[in-house]
Order: sequence, then C-alpha cells, then structure tokens
Amino acid sequence: MKDRARIRQPVRTYSAPAVDRTLDILEFMAQHPRPYGATELSRVLNIPINSVFRILKRLTDREYTIQDPFSDGYQLSTKVFSLGMSLYTRFELRQRARPHIEWLCRETQETCQLQIPQGDMVLVLDSVSPEVSYYLRVVPGGLVYYHPNAYGKVILAFLPEDDVKKLVPPRLAALTPNTLVLRTELLKQLEEVRRTGLGYDNEEYNEGIRCIGAPVFDVEGRVVGGLGVSGLVSTFRDHKQAIFEQLVLECASRVSRDIGYSGEFFAGKLSHPAAAAPRRVAVAPA
Repeated sequence: MKDRARIRQPVRTYSAPAVDRTLDILEFMAQHPRPYGATELSRVLNIPINSVFRILKRLTDREYTIQDPFSDGYQLSTKVFSLGMSLYTRFELRQRARPHIEWLCRETQETCQLQIPQGDMVLVLDSVSPEVSYYLRVVPGGLVYYHPNAYGKVILAFLPEDDVKKLVPPRLAALTPNTLVLRTELLKQLEEVRRTGLGYDNEEYNEGIRCIGAPVFDVEGRVVGGLGVSGLVSTFRDHKQAIFEQLVLECASRVSRDIGYSGEFFAGKLSHPAAAAPRRVAVAPA
C-alpha cells in the first residue's frame, strides 16, 4: 500500500499582502474604537508606514474610515456598521421567517424555500423539507437564476424596471424547453406577478419540478425576498395548486408583517381576509 503522506498534494496558499494588511487594520480598529494615526498603526501592527498611509487613504476615499478633526487620527465610519447590518438583516429575516415556512411545509407537505437577492443571482437563504418518504431536497446557500425561478420572479416584479434590466440580460439562459429566453417575455410575465402576487416556475428550472412563490416586503414596503413551495409537477394538480397558492400568499403575508410590513398588498389576494392579519410567532434566540 502506498504511503498516503507521500502522495498527498501540497495545499495551495495564496498571498495578497495588501488585502491582509487592510484586514489587519480594519480588525484592529474594530476592536479598539478610538482614532489612530498612521504611525501608531504601523508600529502596533508591524506594517510599513507607507502601506498604512495608502490603505487609510483608500478606506477614507471609500468612506470606510473617517479622520478625527481634532487628532487627525483615523477611525471606522458608520459605513462599516451599515455593511454589517446588511448581513444582520439577512439573519434576522431567516430567523423571523423560519416558523412560518415550517408552517407552510406542514400544510403543504412539500419543500418550502426562502430566497433573497444576491447580486445578479438569488440566494437560497433557507429551506424546510416535509417529514415524508419522498420529497424535493433543496440545500440552503445555493445561488440560482432569477428568470426561471418562481422566487426570483416575485422579487424582480417589485423592483424598479431599470434595476430589473441591470439584473436580467436581454437573452436568458435556457435551462429547459419551458424557460423564458427573452427579457421582454419575462417583463410581461412580471406584470401578472404584480397583479396576483404569485410567481411560478412551470418546469422552467428543472423538468418535472413546479414552484409557487410570493414576495416578502420589509417595514419600508421594499421587496426583500421570495418564499413558497416546490415539488413534483404531479402534486400540483388543479384544486391542490389553488390551495397551495393561498397558503403561499398567507405565509408571505405573515413573514412580511412579522418583519414590520404594514401595507395591504396581500389583503385582497387572500380568500379569507382574516388570513392577512398579523400572526406573530415566537422565535427562539439564535
């Protein structure tokens, strides 16, 4: 038997001194919240003074650091806080939405998802699978396209059209024979999504799979994600699809209101007006 230690490939490491120095400075300033001069940072972090000065200049130009008017020292700006809060918002949304998505999963006995924008793709933020012997498995953390995706469509539908055109190219990737391949066709479909509050993936991402999605709105009425149900086409038959549509809308309404949305978007779309009322669910600490 060959000695595995002898045939093991060496682990590659990549060096980026400028990046490492920038991160060292940011981490140090985050842990020591007072103004620091370039000379002091150079001495404490053992980084050449010229490098420290250039890094601080760029961070200040990008508004990640500011100069104290009295000492001329540098400290982190509120932009760093805003950057961190953008991640916190994701975690908060996932935490608040989780009990409602679990409810939707129990009601439909199908896999349910929560997706959010991530640049020109959509991120699967969370997924809940039913306790049955056969179901569609979706792994959180994956990046998926907007255009063949029910959850991506409901996000796009409530973004400004200029933003949609930036996110979606004129020609779209065809993943199945059912995928829309022209942006103009997609824009027409988004008009219907705005009217009904529902987006569909009718075997557009994967053959044999159908999804129903609805938008999630935040306290300012902005769309922050899409959620809904995914499963085999055979389970989305006539009357069952109509039931799923109402359950998805109700779940989206509950999540939206649980994160502060007070609008009436869902009120006229649910069969039972009472279903649109807020139903806060206790959430265990993360």
